[in-house]
Amino acid sequence: MKGRWSVTGWVVAALFASLWLAAPKDLEVNAAGPGVEAIRTVKRVGMVIGLDEASMGEYKRLHADGYAGPGVRDLLNKYHMHNFSIFLHQIEGKWYEFGYYEYTGNDFEGDMAQLAKEPRNIAWLKVCDAMQIPLEGEDSWAEMEMVFLND
Repeated sequence: MKGRWSVTGWVVAALFASLWLAAPKDLEVNAAGPGVEAIRTVKRVGMVIGLDEASMGEYKRLHADGYAGPGVRDLLNKYHMHNFSIFLHQIEGKWYEFGYYEYTGNDFEGDMAQLAKEPRNIAWLKVCDAMQIPLEGEDSWAEMEMVFLND
């Protein structure tokens, strides 16, 4: 019977295939340690805030790829914030920032609380917040509702 699958082999293959097909598509498998896998969901976050037009040049300089200052890119990664992107767009004469990131950790509130305590992040926000104009009724970035995902 060389080259043929046993009944047990077919059952195991069918079981794994059905589990794979039934799994939610927004889950990622990440290594949690040597030989151990953990499943985490990705929290996708979209945000919007106004930007003072007079500060736009400085804001772009601070966020440029070659910026040599203290920045916070490593802190974003440390607290599981990936694919962080900021887009600028003018609407009816006012400038807006649209931000997006993917959170891949297991404790969003805890990680955001720790990030908020980081001295370098506090200093960074002090500089950037002065350039931003929160939407009416907001204190900072307004989180947007995700209505579509093509994953």
